[in-house]
Amino acid sequence: MTGDKKPKVRGNGQGTVRQVGKKWRWEITLGFRSSGSRISKSRYAETKGKAEAAKNAALTDYSRGLIGEPDKVTVADFAARWLRRQHDVTPRTAKKYGQELDYALEHIGSMRLQDVRPHHLKDVVGQVAAREMRNDTRMSRSTLGRTLTRLRSMFKEAVADQIIYVNPMDGVKLPKISVNETASIKALNPDQAARLHIIGSALYDAGLCRLWPALFLSLGMGLRRGEVMGLKWADVDLARGTLRIRQTRVMDVQGIVTGNPKTTNSRRELHLPASVTTLLKRHRAAQDTERAAAGPAWQDGGVLFATALGEWTHPDNLNRALSAVLGWTEPTRAAQDGRGSVWTRVPRELRPALKVAALAGERLPDISPHDLRHTYATLALRHGVPVEVVSKNLGHGSPAITFTVYRHVLDDELRATVVDLFPTLPTVPSTATAVLN
Repeated sequence: MTGDKKPKVRGNGQGTVRQVGKKWRWEITLGFRSSGSRISKSRYAETKGKAEAAKNAALTDYSRGLIGEPDKVTVADFAARWLRRQHDVTPRTAKKYGQELDYALEHIGSMRLQDVRPHHLKDVVGQVAAREMRNDTRMSRSTLGRTLTRLRSMFKEAVADQIIYVNPMDGVKLPKISVNETASIKALNPDQAARLHIIGSALYDAGLCRLWPALFLSLGMGLRRGEVMGLKWADVDLARGTLRIRQTRVMDVQGIVTGNPKTTNSRRELHLPASVTTLLKRHRAAQDTERAAAGPAWQDGGVLFATALGEWTHPDNLNRALSAVLGWTEPTRAAQDGRGSVWTRVPRELRPALKVAALAGERLPDISPHDLRHTYATLALRHGVPVEVVSKNLGHGSPAITFTVYRHVLDDELRATVVDLFPTLPTVPSTATAVLN
């Protein structure tokens, strides 16, 4: 029998294998063009068994969702696919991953994935490192490091998908660039934190800052804004003095989302400082009063920092509350705020302490609730709390992350504790002087 053998009839989507001369040809259909012509992929193999195996592997790749023609996949195409596969992170975190990848995609996004080589990526590192960020600053080393981490993970998956066979990020290292690592970190010094505490507490006592306990959790325990606003009373055990982080409330492209903590390590149980326990007990009593006043209108969802009707509080309200407290640190603050003298709304017994703190110095810097988290970490490290403990309290994946972010604090502490074993130049014995001469 001569000529090509007829292909074995198979169901739709199964592909075909047929003998062509002394070789075997396999083919699968990937789709159809707008003109109606078929998009297919085919190769030759030495034996029928090898052809069947290669065809089945191609079908498996296709069923996993790989783009129809792997040799035409661009870096941007695969980056979008990789981002859609990040099911273990919140939508907000995935969006941040995309933003970090975009720094590199500006330079290699249009390249074919299979054409990217290490020298391309090393050039990208230099280009991204020189990128101007907001406030006319250079990209920080930590941001550049996260961008390289995303690239490494993306290309690793491309290897697993058999689109490429070697990760071009292998051998690409984070350069030792000179950048201001602390530029993006705002943290209050001890005196500033003390002023904020005095003013916030006085305003809470006066009924002028009902969210001060929420702010104090960020300041006193280093919680993220989403972790604070996602707390329920079921997460707090005042008798044992513990608090569990089990969910978060964050702003997302779809609005406010209640979901899992940022990472696995973010799900944690913390011990409450005595000051926090005392404040939460007062907060619980105040909420009981609000519940009684609301009557049937109260929404009993067990929300820790609820509205006056028991509902979830919008996360942005925490920022507004902090801005209001910071406003009281302005020495030249006007006596009027639209509702009469601000001091007349403060109980007389609280006015002296509040005025002293409010007028004690310059206005505190404009900070966000996340900067209160940085303040906690900075002050805890300066107080000598082991970095391992601070890392666990912050919910970091490892102390190495904490050390990298707060390296400036730890370096200052090391310099402050340097021991000079030879503070004065010793006198050279006369016998030694004679030998030297």
